[in-house]
Amino acid sequence: MKRVAVFVLVGSALALASWSVSADVVPSVEAPLFGMWNRLNANVEHEVMHFWVEGSTWAGRYDKHPEPGLGFPNPPEGTSGDFSGADATDFVCEPTFPFYPCQNVVKVVEGTTQYKPPRGSPFEVLERHIVVREANGQEVMWQYWVRPGNLICPWYRSFDEALAAKPFRPNGDCIVPVQRSRSNPQPPQPAASAATVAAQHGGIPAGSPSKSSSAARSRDERFLALLATPEGHAQLLNEGKLQLRRHYPDLAKQLHFTAEQEDQVLSVEAEQTLKDEARRARCRLDPSCNVQSLPIDLESQQKAIKELLGAEKFDEYERYQQTLYQRLEVRELRSRLDVANVLSDEKAEALIAALYEEGERYAAEAKAMGRQSLWFSSGGLRAAYDGTRDPPLDAEVLSSAQEFARRVRDRAAEVLTAEQMRKFEEIQEEQLAQVSAVLRSQADWRASGQ
Repeated sequence: MKRVAVFVLVGSALALASWSVSADVVPSVEAPLFGMWNRLNANVEHEVMHFWVEGSTWAGRYDKHPEPGLGFPNPPEGTSGDFSGADATDFVCEPTFPFYPCQNVVKVVEGTTQYKPPRGSPFEVLERHIVVREANGQEVMWQYWVRPGNLICPWYRSFDEALAAKPFRPNGDCIVPVQRSRSNPQPPQPAASAATVAAQHGGIPAGSPSKSSSAARSRDERFLALLATPEGHAQLLNEGKLQLRRHYPDLAKQLHFTAEQEDQVLSVEAEQTLKDEARRARCRLDPSCNVQSLPIDLESQQKAIKELLGAEKFDEYERYQQTLYQRLEVRELRSRLDVANVLSDEKAEALIAALYEEGERYAAEAKAMGRQSLWFSSGGLRAAYDGTRDPPLDAEVLSSAQEFARRVRDRAAEVLTAEQMRKFEEIQEEQLAQVSAVLRSQADWRASGQ
C-alpha cells in the first residue's frame, strides 16, 4: 500500500561540480545504483552523480553539467565531490521517507562524500543513496544527507525525467528534516551487494557479499582508531564544528553569543555527535548488537548544553533550533527585497515567530480533530486530511494547503509592508503551485503503477 509523502519544498543544500566522462554506463536491472543519475537543483543547475564499483566498495563522483541552451548559469558553480561507501547494513525505513513503507527499495549504499568548493574548505557528508523502483519500472535515487543536513532529495536516470519533475525556483523537492523514529518495525530491505554488481561489470567474483560488509567494518574500525588518539579526536571535533557552522550560519547573531560562546556550544554539540557515532560504530562491530535497537536518550544528550548555557539561554537555543526552517523561508523573502524595502532584523524575527506559531496552532487544531498533518516547504505550508483514506484525496490536501496559506498571509500582513507582502505572497503562490505539481505527479505514478 502506498502513502502520501510529507513533502518539504526547499532548495537543496547541495551546491555541487564540473567533471565529465566520455560515455555513460547503462545500468542493468540487477545493478540499480550503477551508472549515472541526474538532478535539477533549486539553483537551476544540472547536477550529475556517477557510481561504479572499485574492488569491494562503491565509488562515486559528483558533477555539474552546463546547460546554456536552457538559460542556466554558465559555467555552473564549480564544486566537485568524491563518494566512497558500501552496502548499508542497518538501513531503517523512516515514516517520513517519500517512498515509505519502502517495499520498492532495491538498493541502499552508505558512505561519505567529500565536497570541494572552488572557494572555502572541503567538507564531508555522511550519505545514503537509496534506489526505489516503482511497479512501472521508473527508478528514483533518493540521496539522504544523514549528517549534516538531515534531508533527502530525488535524482533521476535521465535529465529529461529531472526536468519533467522540475522544482519551482527557489523551492526544491527535498524533504527536510527527515524525522527519525526511535524504533521502526520495517526490516532492512533486500538489495544486491556491491560484490554482485562488480562481478556483472568485470570486478571481483560474485558470491562474495561479505566483502562489502567488511569494507563497512573497516570504516568503523578506522573511525574508532582515529577517535582514540588526541590528534584524531581533535581532527574529528573540528570537522564536526565546521559542519555545524554551516548548519547554523547565524547562531551567534541570533543568540547574542560571543565568538568564544559560539565555539563552546559547537564544541559540545560536535562532541555529543562523536560519542553517538562511536557508540553506533562499536555496536556495528559487535555481532550481538543491533544498531536499530540502540536507545536514544535525548535528555542526556542535552545535559551538557544545558550546563553550558544555563536554563534561560538553553530555552533560547532550543527555540532557535525549532525555528530553523522558518528562518530559511524568511531568508528567502529578504533575498527578494530591494534596498528600498529591506526587512529589518526586528521585523524578521517577528515574522519567524508568527510563521512558527501559526504552524504549531494549525497542527494542534488538526490533532484535536483527529486529522493527519502534512508539512510542506520547510514549515511554510501545511495541510491536514481526515486520515481515513490512504492515500488521501489530492483535492483535500491542496484545499487544506491553500487554507493554511491564507492563514499565514493574514499573520504576515501584521508584520510586513505592502511591497514586502507582495513578495511574500509571490513565494506562497510558487509553493502552492509546487504542491499542486507534486500531487499531480503522485497521482500519475499511482495510476501508472496499477
